[in-house]
Amino acid sequence: MMIVFDTLSELESYEGVFPAIRTIIGVMDRSLPYEQGDGRYDTPEKSDVRYIIDSFLTSDNGFEAEKHSGKNVMEIVLEGDEIVSVEGSVLRMMNGRFLIYSGEAEVRRALSYALPEHTRAVRFIF
Repeated sequence: MMIVFDTLSELESYEGVFPAIRTIIGVMDRSLPYEQGDGRYDTPEKSDVRYIIDSFLTSDNGFEAEKHSGKNVMEIVLEGDEIVSVEGSVLRMMNGRFLIYSGEAEVRRALSYALPEHTRAVRFIF
């Protein structure tokens, strides 16, 4: 099970392992996920990278993330923060961080560590 959890300032250093990161950086540099509403999107380059923007309220139980068989998922929190559990590893997602995991992983998103919080995130599927 592969999990990458790091700061956005280090994102480019993972391009050798995940070439799709170049496309993801392009989408983020254009601020598209910040300007678009919740929904599913293709990248402007019509690459194999797709992304999903969603808003939610964190809670004690969160919710199970949808699976993306044969793909990787990169999550970036746009507003707020949340706790994400990936195959038992618990990570605090907040502005300036990203998380990459296998699309087949058991993932629970939108967990709160204190009070419920409105959070908005983008997940890139590649």
